[in-house]
Amino acid sequence: MLPLSQPPPLPFNQLPLDPSAALISQLAPQEGTSISVNGKKMLAPWRWENGSPSKLWLPLDLLEAQFGVSKTSAANGSLNLNWYGSQLLVPAENQRTLQDEVGVEVSEWFRNLGVGSQLQTSATGAPNLAIELPAARVLQVRYSRLQGQLRVVLDLSGPTLLQKQNETFQFKISNPELALRGLRQQGFAAQLTDTELKLNSQGISSLTLGNPARLVFDQTLQRATADLEYRNAPPEVGAALGAVAMERKVITLNGQRYQLSFVRFDPVRSNYALVPLSRNRMEGLVSLTALARSQGALAAINGGFFNRVRELPLGGLKEQGSWLSGPILNRGAIAWQPGQQPLFSNIRMEEWLSDKEGNRWPIGALNSGYVQKGLGRYNSLWGNVYRPITSQETGWILENGKVLEIWFADQMAAGVPLRQGQALLVERGSNNLNLQLGDEIQLQRSFYPKHFEALPHLLQAGPLLLNQGVVVLDGPAENFSAAFMAQRAPRSVVAGDGDQVWLIALDGLDNRGPTLAESAELLLQAGLKQALNLDGGSSTALLVEGKGGLSGRGIGSAIHNGLGLIKRPNR
Repeated sequence: MLPLSQPPPLPFNQLPLDPSAALISQLAPQEGTSISVNGKKMLAPWRWENGSPSKLWLPLDLLEAQFGVSKTSAANGSLNLNWYGSQLLVPAENQRTLQDEVGVEVSEWFRNLGVGSQLQTSATGAPNLAIELPAARVLQVRYSRLQGQLRVVLDLSGPTLLQKQNETFQFKISNPELALRGLRQQGFAAQLTDTELKLNSQGISSLTLGNPARLVFDQTLQRATADLEYRNAPPEVGAALGAVAMERKVITLNGQRYQLSFVRFDPVRSNYALVPLSRNRMEGLVSLTALARSQGALAAINGGFFNRVRELPLGGLKEQGSWLSGPILNRGAIAWQPGQQPLFSNIRMEEWLSDKEGNRWPIGALNSGYVQKGLGRYNSLWGNVYRPITSQETGWILENGKVLEIWFADQMAAGVPLRQGQALLVERGSNNLNLQLGDEIQLQRSFYPKHFEALPHLLQAGPLLLNQGVVVLDGPAENFSAAFMAQRAPRSVVAGDGDQVWLIALDGLDNRGPTLAESAELLLQAGLKQALNLDGGSSTALLVEGKGGLSGRGIGSAIHNGLGLIKRPNR
């Protein structure tokens, strides 16, 4: 890569150049993982493609968590991004993979909104992407109360970045005192640090509007539990964890240093129990902090994989004997009975539908965002309504072994109600199933390993790293790509040493993090015997009493589910 003595004009607003950095060549596409957003440094993949005009690709979760961009998605996989009234439509074919993230191209969109961007080289020679949006000015603060909801509106001179980190909104404006006073007058927990405002986001949602630019905060005055069910009494403020606390350990492997941040407990003899952290419905994402609070978890870690575009689960999740989401692709899982040591294994569930003539049709997945040609099954644990995941679907409502209703594609587009005691059978990509009203059918299931089916709690992610003290990592067997296996990233892991269960956030010190193979070796060095990789990268998060041990890449992304540590109700 040859530096240019006279660099060509940048496609974005020019930023002041750090004296310690130099512009890097833009003759060829540039990729990196170092980003600074308004001076805040983080690790996130990006790609800059030179051209007329040049193109900049950024991760979707970065846009949501660090800019305040909101999104909606369609059954055909397209995205509609909205930021201060400016919309960006991203068809599925225009989305690309940036390492393990969904990437979208934002160059023209950013330029029209006044966002500046610049490529630099760091002191080590690695490329860095600097993004900045000048602080806007608050023109006035308005508020309204309507039907149990308080809305506070900040009228701005232009767009400003709205960054989200767990339960905190952060934004920078040039006259923060006016906004601080207006927010506090309405009871919002706002603080001022230099020119940056911080706002406790518990129970508060945000959106941006345009013409003029407006930053809006909505607070429901009566607690709503549509998405989060408060299953366990939250711990008292400052409740002691006893023997459970955040620990840290640094391990060197192949000349690189890695840090393990972890919580560990004895599931048999301690006063604590491991529980899945989930929502009332499977569609949607939320912060790990909110999940932990809703179930009274004193410690928590993010869990399984999910589709970030449609916000749907991609793996098994079982709670108190009920499959909230079915397992997929023979991937690794942890399953447990409270008060006993958990079990680790690859798991597989096979379901099929049969009629009285003996015809059989395989069912690909249960309550899952994992879609393929053929049949899927959904019930009320998915939520109150099923919304089509692909553009052409046909559905049958089943109850008491009979076909009760038939839903065609045009009818399903508005959503299909999911009632308790019924199942929705969805067909995608074929017309082989010709069930009629009143037809008698049977649902059958096989589970492997068989003894896992009786365990009430299960979470699937993968790949499985360790079992019985041996490295068992096998990406192809769990349908993980070679690129995924080779990536370096922060990792979340649930593991066991034979006596204690460990919730682990694993990250690199002065490096991007370990590969999965390196993760397995590091965990062996730490004395672990069983280990399951969870969703990592920007999803990585570990909390103890609401405080973070690690937030993946510093982005603070929303997640789908997790694992939590609660006090046993009978202890």
